[in-house]
Amino acid sequence: MAPNHLAKGLTPLKWVTTPALGQGRSSGGSASAELFESGSSQRRRPHLETLVREICQNSIDQRVGNKKAKVFFDLILLTGKERDKFLESIDWSNFLPHLSSVSGTGGAALTLKAGIDALKSETLVCLRISDSGTRGLTGDDWDEDGNFRRLCVQNFSTGEASGRGGSFGLGKAVSWMHSRLMTVLFSSEIEGKKDEIRIFGRSEIPAHDLDGNSWLDGAYLGIQSEKDGIPIALSDWRTRKEAKPLLLDRDGIVGTGTSLLIPAFHEPDREDTTELGIRDPEHLCKSLTSAAAKWFWPAISWGRLEVQARLFRNDCINSDFVSKAVVDSLWKPFLETSRIEPDEQPIAALDPGECSTVDIDGFSIPARVQPVDNPALLHPSFDTSIRLGVSRVSDSEVCLPCRSTIALVRGSGMVIDYVDGNRLPDGGVYCAAAFVGSALKNVADSDITDKSNKFAEEAEEYFRAAEPVTHDDWLPTTRRLRESYQWRGYAKRLKGLRSELRQIVIHKLLTSFDSSPDEGPELLMKMLNRKMAIVSSSSKTASKKPKLEVVINREQSCLLKNEGGWKVSGDLIRSGNQEGTAIAGLCFKSISDSGQGDSWVINDMRIHASEKDLEIDDSEPKRIVFSVGPKFQDSPFSCLVKPPAGVDLKVAGFKQGG
Repeated sequence: MAPNHLAKGLTPLKWVTTPALGQGRSSGGSASAELFESGSSQRRRPHLETLVREICQNSIDQRVGNKKAKVFFDLILLTGKERDKFLESIDWSNFLPHLSSVSGTGGAALTLKAGIDALKSETLVCLRISDSGTRGLTGDDWDEDGNFRRLCVQNFSTGEASGRGGSFGLGKAVSWMHSRLMTVLFSSEIEGKKDEIRIFGRSEIPAHDLDGNSWLDGAYLGIQSEKDGIPIALSDWRTRKEAKPLLLDRDGIVGTGTSLLIPAFHEPDREDTTELGIRDPEHLCKSLTSAAAKWFWPAISWGRLEVQARLFRNDCINSDFVSKAVVDSLWKPFLETSRIEPDEQPIAALDPGECSTVDIDGFSIPARVQPVDNPALLHPSFDTSIRLGVSRVSDSEVCLPCRSTIALVRGSGMVIDYVDGNRLPDGGVYCAAAFVGSALKNVADSDITDKSNKFAEEAEEYFRAAEPVTHDDWLPTTRRLRESYQWRGYAKRLKGLRSELRQIVIHKLLTSFDSSPDEGPELLMKMLNRKMAIVSSSSKTASKKPKLEVVINREQSCLLKNEGGWKVSGDLIRSGNQEGTAIAGLCFKSISDSGQGDSWVINDMRIHASEKDLEIDDSEPKRIVFSVGPKFQDSPFSCLVKPPAGVDLKVAGFKQGG
């Protein structure tokens, strides 16, 4: 019998699993997810940030012409009848026996068990991600080159189209990683299908036995059919009204694009979640848009991307909370590096607010020799350039995210990675960015960039080919680069690029060696003791800008043995005459001989005054970021600071980071 909510004559969606025939392929889980988790940068980046990176990158890749891609992260909390109606619409009663039959102590089996338990609770957490201004899931169910099959069916598929940042490749596994049911549902609007929405679903359920039968890994939600005697699921086309019970109706979203729904959504790598598997919902929404701003400030500022996160409770029409990704004061110093034209001889940025840039000319790109069946992509070797810029920021920003790093940016508009920069002898703090490939079309013009832009697309493809599956580095050893280019003789420069950028930032853009006699003692004093540094006249002028200081009160701080940490008290103090937002960070590190102590965990942050015009970002347990508006003056605070594992609380020393 069809579910009660189905329109008359509408074929119900069914989960279809494939029987194991002979020596058919089977596995105990998602190989793509395991490989994706093993990436070196992945170990230090939260999974939620990886999810945002993959989603937004794919949306940018799939833009229609020069349209802006709009991405919506909708956190949906379902209870009561709405929860039951949703489960009924996805054929839950027939799929549950398959999920329950997965046995063992592997990661996939344990994740599914937690997911089944999660669905017994009163609240079901779903994350729906929708984009517009993009192509959508094009192609029929069997079109190997169509977006539908690459995203919903194929594994490890990126496609060869020029300009993609990894669209529908290995990184898509991160979506399934965030479902306790290892399941993702899809809907899409495409050109030429007016008022119709394509519906499909996929589960990464491992191979399993049920009722005496063996089943291969993977299951698909769609219209049940057969091909060559084997059961299959085909995508279905429905109206918005018919797609609404699945939460895939794309209501309020204009234009073509794709929606995916992650049922039983959770944050698998966080320890501070509730029984629902997530943090506070509003906090989670802010974290999603903060991650988008962190990794896509170039695309957002170039007008290619818009991101917002919304919170819904049952009613998916009126949101309870909305957060938008903006290029705020955290990321503007990086953006400013793209707006300054280089001087013939770089002028060092010595004071907060100053910028300096340089064009690194003569970066050689090897000849491309593959694919021979597409001659338009082949080219001889040529030289391109890299625009490197840096902004000095206030020393008080030392604990803010990505300070004293170099953002690697190519034409996609995503930050590939933040390279840890070298420390300045005077303890100064900076934000730097390196632009390559098509990204050079979005920086301030120079004669060198004008020359490089003639081959911008070819340079872009080279750096794209140098990225691993996690898109967080440029390596001369990726298979795609080795098989497509005459790379021998060119690998050393690319391999040492990070080190080269670090040296140029410090020695050309942040340090002046043409000091007048009275500047020498000032620099020496800064090197010996930052707190005793002489304040230059330009610094005094800059002091009129809004500034937030975090001052620790030692007399009111004390050891709490029973709590396993120190109670630290202090004051937030805003200064400066100008309006605007002031930001400061707070972190603590162990005192060590090397100067690089381990970070302590900050818990139970309390503000002992009005929180008006004050925002607190505690998404990272080892660093708190305060943002205050012009109406904020000062406020006392307290928190509990705990040492890293294995550190003796009674004898270990620690210091404020910043």
